[in-house]
Amino acid sequence: MTLYIGENLKKQRKLRELTQEQLADILGVSFQAVSKWERGEVYPDIELLPTIAEYFGITTDELMGMKEIRDSSEADKILDTVRENSRAGKIEDNLKILEEAVKRYPNNFRLLAEYASNLTFVNWDREGEPYRQNNLKAIAIAERILAECTDPVIREWMQGELCRFYEGSGQHDKAIEAADKLSSLCNSREITKMHLLKGDELMKFAQEVVTALVSVMYSALFYLSDPDGKNAPQMTHEQRIEIQQKVIALYNVVFDKGDYNFYFHDVSHAYSSIAAKAALLGDRELALDSLEKAAEFAAADDDLPDKKPYTSLLVNRLEYNKENGIKNFTFTYREELLKNLSWDGYDGIRDDPRFKAVEDSLKI
Repeated sequence: MTLYIGENLKKQRKLRELTQEQLADILGVSFQAVSKWERGEVYPDIELLPTIAEYFGITTDELMGMKEIRDSSEADKILDTVRENSRAGKIEDNLKILEEAVKRYPNNFRLLAEYASNLTFVNWDREGEPYRQNNLKAIAIAERILAECTDPVIREWMQGELCRFYEGSGQHDKAIEAADKLSSLCNSREITKMHLLKGDELMKFAQEVVTALVSVMYSALFYLSDPDGKNAPQMTHEQRIEIQQKVIALYNVVFDKGDYNFYFHDVSHAYSSIAAKAALLGDRELALDSLEKAAEFAAADDDLPDKKPYTSLLVNRLEYNKENGIKNFTFTYREELLKNLSWDGYDGIRDDPRFKAVEDSLKI
């Protein structure tokens, strides 16, 4: 509440075009006291509140920021609902909720940031006009946040998201320009904090960095494998398979006890990618072996409990928590893989009993 009083006092003083010294003279206090009030360090004496409110022609509730407090509480409830929907993949529901929320609270930067992010996270046609228009809306919101918001966490988030928004709207050069403003990996929060922390706090944080780097490596290897053949058409299917095998090897190093937890779906996708390329090569055994593995890991992901500790040496201080997840789809990983099995590239192995067994296992 101290902060709200300070902000409201400063706002009202500036509207009257008063200096801190002038307001201090009017109220009979030192200008240092006014300065401390506006910085949110202390309250004005309680008997002064009615005098200050009366002078500025506002209520004491307005001066004390009671509306802001009520609005903040309501915004927190909305954000709780948004997080719950995000875990369930209900992005369309979030869009409706957030669209109304930012109309009611147009200056709540957290709600605005969530709205911008969800606008472009919705699972629409990435080449379609609705997706481009939503990215343009998100750009306007992100640019406003970066111009007005002082919260470093929200600013960092929107600076990163702005790259995605520009790319989604077809402004590739601006996306690169925005990306160049981000911190390099070597100067990131993760690398810097590891040099500063000590003891158990350092050990746990270092393990969190390991999982973050695994995710970065997964993304880098995914792009290196060029699954669509658009960026490296000269790459052979055998090479693409080899890169996905390295993905699996990477996860096996970090999660040596098989407790992939949050990363089960990454391993499933790697095996699925191997199966597709093997089918194109006519390698029946590799394709079927990989599909069986993909189905196994997809099921393991779908069947995860809400919480599960990691036991592998490099991550044994961490715990998988479903509440920290976010996705933009409501289907299960079994359903995703089952849908992929309809691809005509699998026609050469579709009549194999092992293929049919994989299909049946995914229909559970």
